[in-house]
Amino acid sequence: MKQTSCNYNVTKDNIAKEESTSVKNLVLTGMFTAVICVLSQISIPTQPIPFTLALFAIFLTGALLPPRAAFLSVFVYLLLGAFGLPVFAGFKGGIHVLTGMTGGYLMAYPFMSFLTSFLANHFKKWKLLSLAIGMVLSLILCYFIGTLWFAFVSDTSFRYALTLCVFPFIPFDLLKIILALSASVVIKKALSKLIL
Repeated sequence: MKQTSCNYNVTKDNIAKEESTSVKNLVLTGMFTAVICVLSQISIPTQPIPFTLALFAIFLTGALLPPRAAFLSVFVYLLLGAFGLPVFAGFKGGIHVLTGMTGGYLMAYPFMSFLTSFLANHFKKWKLLSLAIGMVLSLILCYFIGTLWFAFVSDTSFRYALTLCVFPFIPFDLLKIILALSASVVIKKALSKLIL
């Protein structure tokens, strides 16, 4: 009887812990969706791709959320934009932004945050290193998907699309990775006192 009671308490505690984690992840998902929406508006209207802090927000999301929550947070951001809310750079919204020439880079965002988070959580022993590698690999993934889409929609060569959409941004994107790594350490400590 005592053993049964003990098992019941353990099960009850586990359920309570899972519910608490689910609520926490839901709150964080909404919070980081909002962060992405805000940082995407800090932009310089360069052509054909605007210079924004969206990637910085994506890196942060991957660094601070578990994989599924990171993916969902960015997916909700894209969903809001697809439904017409002005959450994309330059306060743009609508499905035409996602299907346009630079839409491939946006569509890669959820996979970027997932990959970054997955590697960071899978190799916890080397957290910062795996986080940095995850960010670099996710950036390469974004470049590949986005450039492939740009070349297809604009009917140009992949090489030309790279020179236009990727090469000019590499130094700035690497700087965003460095800043995101530094910021994630500080934000993680701050959030751990509140919610993490």
